[in-house]
Amino acid sequence: MAALKETLKKIIKFHPYSHVKPLQNLIHVGSEHHGYTIPNNYLDKNSICYCIGAGEDISFDTELKVLFDSKVFIFDPMPEGINYFKKLTNALAKGETFGVFDDKNFLYRLNSKQINEITYVNKGVWNEKTTLKFYAPQLDNYISHSVYLFQDSDDYIEAPVDKLKNFMQEFGHMSVDLVKIEIEGAEYTVIDSIIKDKLDIKIICIEFDEVYHKKDLAHKLRIRKSSNQLLKAGYVMVHSTYMMKRTFVRKDVYDLLKSKE
Repeated sequence: MAALKETLKKIIKFHPYSHVKPLQNLIHVGSEHHGYTIPNNYLDKNSICYCIGAGEDISFDTELKVLFDSKVFIFDPMPEGINYFKKLTNALAKGETFGVFDDKNFLYRLNSKQINEITYVNKGVWNEKTTLKFYAPQLDNYISHSVYLFQDSDDYIEAPVDKLKNFMQEFGHMSVDLVKIEIEGAEYTVIDSIIKDKLDIKIICIEFDEVYHKKDLAHKLRIRKSSNQLLKAGYVMVHSTYMMKRTFVRKDVYDLLKSKE
């Protein structure tokens, strides 16, 4: 009973804005629900950006191209992500407008040339090179498969995955300027892998999906543990929403941006 009370106390104390040290020059990039808040004065045309998880909203990913002309790589092996990227590419080739399905206020601003400069990778990111089962959601109006969630479902798709370290080696990237992780609960494993492999990543944007689809009452402890791992690894949390969409900036980059304020 004492252990249970202590666990509940830790959960109750957990606050989404704890440990946030904001920068002045932050902007929201992308749609309302799938965008992230990042520094506005760091990325440029030479920046490498890995966007892990696509689904049916790649507004953040594409805006990195529009705003900064960065080199964008999208990773998602699921048919919903692959088909959506094809639909957007085809619409832009025809000169048509294209909006995010669940956010009518957002229209994609990139052109056909820009989307063709984005690299789409039909593989997932994990902590090893293997093939995993991605389980179909048992929820109305929800399309994203998950390795971590919905495991009681008999409906799944098998797809290849690999470590971020291996992808970086494949593409010849010694460092990555920004990584977005929006992968339906699998973010804990990928964060562990990034830290273990000591990857040279400057900015990490994460959606902790268990806020929406928690597996049990300890989900806040898992989110806090994962966030604390990044803080201990030398990152500064510069932004967090109430729903745990968080942006971490490595301290050397944070100090540089702070000195420019």
